[in-house]
Amino acid sequence: MYDTQPNNLSDTQPKMTKKQTLPFWAVLLIMLGVVLLGSLGGYGLGIQGRVAAQSTQVGGVLSEQMTFAEQDFAAGRFDIARQRVEYVITQDPDYPGATDLLTRIILQQSITPSPTLTPTPTITPTPDLRNQEAILAEIQQKMAAQDWDGVLPILDNLRKTDPSFRTAQVDGFYYSALRNRGVAKILGTGAYAQTTNMEGGIYDLTLAERFGPLDGYAEGLRNFSRLYIIGLSFWEVNWPEAINYFSQVYSFAPNLRDSSNFTVSERYRIALLKHADTLYESTDRRTRCEALNVYFQSFSIGRDPAYEQKVNDLNLECNPPTPTIDPLLLITPTVEGGEGTPTETPTP
Repeated sequence: MYDTQPNNLSDTQPKMTKKQTLPFWAVLLIMLGVVLLGSLGGYGLGIQGRVAAQSTQVGGVLSEQMTFAEQDFAAGRFDIARQRVEYVITQDPDYPGATDLLTRIILQQSITPSPTLTPTPTITPTPDLRNQEAILAEIQQKMAAQDWDGVLPILDNLRKTDPSFRTAQVDGFYYSALRNRGVAKILGTGAYAQTTNMEGGIYDLTLAERFGPLDGYAEGLRNFSRLYIIGLSFWEVNWPEAINYFSQVYSFAPNLRDSSNFTVSERYRIALLKHADTLYESTDRRTRCEALNVYFQSFSIGRDPAYEQKVNDLNLECNPPTPTIDPLLLITPTVEGGEGTPTETPTP
């Protein structure tokens, strides 16, 4: 009989394999690597969190200062509001709304409200008890005579006495009187020919706007006056900025003048000269030569005899004349019969 049992029991039993283990130094390196990667990751997250927290904190401070500045501006504390806005701009020049608010503050600081329209708390105007039609006739006479200072108090009395009397017509009188007086103050015409009053003119035009939209001429005049006032705030402080604002006014209203009778043309010309002087003082030749173009730009508005020699010398420095050569030196004598022997023309 054949033996049905396996000859070798080991062939049917599971074989035991030898367990493989990593060396101790390899395990140590892996552990150190894991610790190092964890530390670096944690450090990076910490830095990002700290930067984000700092940005959030700074943004919160700037937002808070802008809110306080708006409140100070609304309450008439213009100096404090300006300090807050200027701080915000130093931290973030592009902070939304900061530049616009600063412009409004500067303009408001320069505006002196017209005393005619400023009510006096201790004095109550005497009500005008005349017949409304008679008052209306006087208003029309003063409007025809362009007596804006005279007509406005009468309109005030009429409105206080009977607010419902010909509302639309009275509003029209208010608009015309304030609009025309504002233009006259800015241009220095009519009763204001002795001197201009840009701030008062802007104020009148702003009041006129309550009764109706300004026409294009009055609106443009108000905008140019604002630009002039802003440009004047940079006078002797920042010549390039002053040039920027005066150049805009000069392009459209070159004869616009302030209360000191300086026209924008003269302001623009002087600002160009002063800016050119700062460039001229540079030790860098290229910067000095940039001053030449600015001097020429100023001279295109009006020449200044005190600068003539200075500009001429700078022009020679930046644009030296091209040296000329005597044409006789370019003639080469013809030789004959040997090198260096000039040919002689026989005498007949």
